Amino acid sequence: MSKFSFGFIAFIALSFNSLAQSDVSKSRWNSKQITIDGNDREWAKPLNFYDDKTGLLFAISNDNKNLYFAFSCNNEFKMRKLMNTGWSVELSSKEKNRKFKATLSFPAVKMEGIGQKRPGSEFEKKVPGNPFINGYQLQSVITKGFLSGQAQIKLHNRGGIDIAVGADSLQNLVYEIAIPVKELMSENLVQLNELITMSVTVNAMERPNGGGSQSGRGGSRQGGGMSEMGGGSEGGGMGGGMDGGRSGGGMGGGRSGGGIRQSGNGDAYSDRRGLLERASFKQKFVLTKK
Repeated sequence: MSKFSFGFIAFIALSFNSLAQSDVSKSRWNSKQITIDGNDREWAKPLNFYDDKTGLLFAISNDNKNLYFAFSCNNEFKMRKLMNTGWSVELSSKEKNRKFKATLSFPAVKMEGIGQKRPGSEFEKKVPGNPFINGYQLQSVITKGFLSGQAQIKLHNRGGIDIAVGADSLQNLVYEIAIPVKELMSENLVQLNELITMSVTVNAMERPNGGGSQSGRGGSRQGGGMSEMGGGSEGGGMGGGMDGGRSGGGMGGGRSGGGIRQSGNGDAYSDRRGLLERASFKQKFVLTKK
C-alpha cells in the first residue's frame, strides 16, 4: 500500500476520533458547598447546557466525594410535561474496572391544566411563589443500579443520594441532585478522570381521546441566557459547553450569538405538539480534579 494511502487512512481515523470526542465536556470543579434545597442559587449562571426538546437547562460539577447536577426549566409546557409524565437520568460508564449503569427515575405526578395558560404573565411571576410548583407533590425517586442497592429514596434525604425540587428566584422549576461517587464505583478505583455518559429521557403525554395536538396562541419563554446553545434531539450531544469542554457535535443549531431566546406563536404550537412526543438526549462528560 502506498504512503499516500496510509496517510489518507490515518487522516480519516484522526478526523473520526475528533468528531467522536466533540461532545465530551468537563465537569466543573465544585469549590464551594452546594446545599441541595431545590434552588440553584449556588450555581454559576447561566447554567451552561440547554436542550431544546426537553426544555432543560443544566450544569454538572463534582468534588472529591460527590457528583452534583442542577436542572432547570423555564418553559411552561415542558415544565408541566416533566411533572405530568415523569422523566429519568441515567449515568453510565464503560471504562475497564469502573463500569456502571445507574438510573434515577422521577415518577409522574398528575397536575391539572397542562398546556393551558393562565391570564396574566407567565406563571404569575410577579407574585411570591408559584402555586403550580408548590402543588408538585413529588415525594420520592425510584433508583436502580447504585452500589447501595436502594430501590427508592425520599427527597431531602440528607445522606447518600440527595435530591430536592423547588423553584429559583424567577419561579422556574429546579431539580438539584447530589450523588456520592462511591455509589457508582468503589472508592479505591476513583481517579476523578472517569468518562461518564448522562442520558436524560422525558416521557410522552398520552394522546387525549379524539385527538390531535391542540394549537394555541401566546408565546412562552425559553432559553436561559445561554452563551452557547444547540437544538436538542434524541441521542445527540448538547449545545453549550462546560469549562474546558466543547459544544456538542450531534446537535443542530451550533453557537448562538443572541443568548436569551423567546419563542413566538409558532413555537407555542410546537411546544404543545411536543407534549405527545418522548424526548431524550445524551451528554458525555469527564470528572475533574481540583
